[in-house]
Parts: sequence; C-alpha cells; structure tokens
Amino acid sequence: MSQSTRRNARTGAIALTLFAPLHCLAGLAGATLAPPGFACWLGISFGILCLCEELGAAKPLNRGGLVLFGAAFCARLLMTIAVEPALQVRAELVFAFAAMGALLLWSVALMHRPFAARAIGMLGAGFAGLALGLILLAHLIVGSAAMWGFGALFAALADPTHDTRTAMLTLNAILALWGVLTSGLLWTYDFRSAS
Repeated sequence: MSQSTRRNARTGAIALTLFAPLHCLAGLAGATLAPPGFACWLGISFGILCLCEELGAAKPLNRGGLVLFGAAFCARLLMTIAVEPALQVRAELVFAFAAMGALLLWSVALMHRPFAARAIGMLGAGFAGLALGLILLAHLIVGSAAMWGFGALFAALADPTHDTRTAMLTLNAILALWGVLTSGLLWTYDFRSAS
C-alpha cells in the first residue's frame, strides 16, 4: 500500500471518527447549534470522500452512494439556512431518505469485502434498510405513532411546528455509529488490495 493511499485512508478515518459523533451531538441542540453542526457535516463529507476513493469511486454502488450523499448534503445545507419551517421539514425528509440510502449502498458495497468489512456492511445495511423501511412505513401510516419518530417527519409536513427531533436524532445516531465503525475499517483495512 502506497504512502499517499495510506494517508488518504487515515485522514478519512480521523475525519469520520471526530465529526460523525460531533454532528450527532450538535443535532441534539437543534437550531441553536446549526452552524457548528453543518461544519461537522463538512468534516463528515471529507471522510466520506476519502472512503469512496478507497472503495473505488468508479464502482456503481459507490457512485450511487455519492449521488445520494450529494442530495443529503444539499438537504443538510437547507436545514441550516432555512427560515421557513415548511422548507426545514422538507429538507429533513430529503436528508432522511438520501442519507440512509447512501449508507445502504455503501454498506452493500462493504458486504462484498471479506471479514470485518462484510460484518460492518451487514450491520450498516441492516440499520439503514430498517430506517428506510420505517420512514416508508411512517409515510403510509402518517399520523400514527411510528418507531424511531419517523412519523413526525410526515406529520410535520402538515404542521411544521411538529417536533421532529427524535427522528433526526435517530438518523444522526445511525450516521455516527456507521461513521465510527467505518473509520475503524479505513484505519486498519486495505480496501484497494481487497478489490
């Protein structure tokens, strides 16, 4: 493994280890810490780009994940700057679908690798798939109590004052857990030799 490849993987691992949990913590404060939360999102983005380079950006699952991550990035930016509550809620909904979709694709890509990468891929695919399923289920049964608070995202479309913090906390916690586990892989695992 070349020195520049190792440096890319390790800096990506450091970025994900630091910024994924900080993004989750900043999300607990809601709008109060929106700018620092977005700064953490930029750090996550850096780590994700390093991960995608290690996984092979030319591979379809990784490209698909990057496209969805781009949508999540735009939605996260809107969540930071939106002043209209209805726009904020729509951005949260796009963020939920796009971020979990990206994690699902990258987790499936990890499942094609051996050993620890496969295990983390299976765990990530399970969490992201479950979250996406619950979001879709919440859409179908809007107004009822849905697991992990995802029903609140759809209820807030009709009433933007509806509290969506539980849903956003759940999403951010899944992102943080996946980011920390994946950073461990970036630090120790040579993705390029296992392609």
